[in-house]
Amino acid sequence: MDTLIVHYDRFEKRIMQNVERNGLRHRPKANTGLWLGTLVGLSAAVTLLKEENSYSEICLFVGTIGFSLVLCSFCLYIRLSMQHVTAKDFHAIYFLPAIVTSIHLLAANRGLLMSVTWGLTVGSLGTWGVLQLMSAFPYCFTMGEATAIMHSFILFLMSAVTNLPLRYHLPPIHDNDISTALLQVGILYVVSVCLLCGYFPVLHSTKYFYLMTVSLLCFITLPILYIILDQNPIMWIISFAFSSHKRVLLVIYWVICVLLSIFIIIYQILSKSQAASSTRKIFHILTIFIFIPGMIYDTSMLYLASGVIFALFVVLEVIRLLKVPPLGKALQDGFVVFVDEKDSLISLTALYLMCGVSFPLWMPTSNLTMLALMSGVLTVGVGDTAASFIGSKLGSHKWMDTDKTIEGTVACVFSQVCVILALACYGFIDSYWLLLRSILAAVAISLIEARTNQVDNLALPLLMYVCLMI
Repeated sequence: MDTLIVHYDRFEKRIMQNVERNGLRHRPKANTGLWLGTLVGLSAAVTLLKEENSYSEICLFVGTIGFSLVLCSFCLYIRLSMQHVTAKDFHAIYFLPAIVTSIHLLAANRGLLMSVTWGLTVGSLGTWGVLQLMSAFPYCFTMGEATAIMHSFILFLMSAVTNLPLRYHLPPIHDNDISTALLQVGILYVVSVCLLCGYFPVLHSTKYFYLMTVSLLCFITLPILYIILDQNPIMWIISFAFSSHKRVLLVIYWVICVLLSIFIIIYQILSKSQAASSTRKIFHILTIFIFIPGMIYDTSMLYLASGVIFALFVVLEVIRLLKVPPLGKALQDGFVVFVDEKDSLISLTALYLMCGVSFPLWMPTSNLTMLALMSGVLTVGVGDTAASFIGSKLGSHKWMDTDKTIEGTVACVFSQVCVILALACYGFIDSYWLLLRSILAAVAISLIEARTNQVDNLALPLLMYVCLMI
């Protein structure tokens, strides 16, 4: 074991040296986090393997791409571990995941042209694209974090390419199908806004920014949704949200939670003091109050709402970065007082929190247990929050080479085990093996939380999901 650890440390050191030598700005005070880069692909792959009833078109496609993304991670890391490498150049080893992806898609009867096209897309974005992301946003990512983000974008892109043409030829009937089409087109709209703002500096001005966003929404996005859904998308959202008394109450409850979070931000800005780590964890508690009722009473509504809020978060972050009135300054003030030590140019911690608690909902399957759905809520909502509060208030014994305390880790384990036992008491865990495995996963991930310097909001939910699905 010691020999294996030594070899891994050398492997990681070579990668870090190559990254720095090529001018890629790694997030300071953090290691590469290579293990994190494989988790997104693993999550998609194990979701496919656990799909027992039937392989839906989108699940089959995303799961197949998941296997290729794991291979992309290994190819990228092997390439970066070579001496005197020019990191941002495209290398022949990157064609390996492209070839494997193309073969998988051909086996799934995708056709030669589509298989090769998407194979090259996955192979290039999953390897070379990671380095371009780190180059575009210096000091924002570790290697593992950048890999996870790029791989998540690839999975989204592949799922949209698979689903939207299918929905055009076979209009969606079920609410989840309609929600998926809405979210995919909506997020593609947000991605388009980000890319246009990045490539055309003229759009940074207030007038042109709002002209571009409104025109793109009204003349492209909404008409496309109308064609795909064969109905008014805005009216469908309204009718869906207010179709029952339960949903109306849920919406009102969520609005109250959102208003509470806005009040907390305004109060912190007016106090003109930097928010402590325990203060930032209030938003983790709010995610518990928001997500658990939605998961219990109406996952379809929560699925749609989580996607909408994520898209809104991204748009607000663009407005903050470009300082677009009237919200730009207020958002920047909020960023300054709540900025995390792991945030640099972009407020990634909040986006990671949203993605971490939501991504099990976004996986293309309806066969997830309540425990798997709660992967993010359990780890960062419950465990990480308990670790922060107890560690900061009562912690006195620190782990070696870290600021995190043993008391915080014990609180992290205890809080998660309590929630798991509560789920078992209410019938959400139907086997002793799953109960034991979930408790062991909570203990292991709590220990990882104490030692890792990757962003918890991203790493822990992915790791818990994979542990529960294997």
